[in-house]
Amino acid sequence: MRLASRRSSIIGGVAFSIGVVAGIAAAPIWKMILMAYAQPSFATLTFKCDHAMREHLVAKQAVVQEPSAKTVAHVEAAEIALLDCQDYDLMRKQLVRWGLSENELSEMSLKAVEERAGTLPDVVRIHEIRY
Repeated sequence: MRLASRRSSIIGGVAFSIGVVAGIAAAPIWKMILMAYAQPSFATLTFKCDHAMREHLVAKQAVVQEPSAKTVAHVEAAEIALLDCQDYDLMRKQLVRWGLSENELSEMSLKAVEERAGTLPDVVRIHEIRY
């Protein structure tokens, strides 16, 4: 009776250890699959949000330099385009909830820039904010 009890506790311990190792090993694989699956949508939302923020900044600067009904209307239109940033932020939050870290999301953003930019000047242009 004691031998059977000891044997089942050893088997249980080994099974638990295998489960822990499998869980640890599966995490990076899960993240790689999730990143590959989400990358196309994330890249699109990244660029839409970036473009909306850039257009909003330019529109606000135009109001400062030349206040008019037309430039104010451009700011209002640019504010509506910022809804793309809402979608981008929601996707970031979903990916964090599914297990990705901020570093992994940053990596996805950099890959999105690389996909769209063909040369180093393109990468610089995408990253810079013009005043």
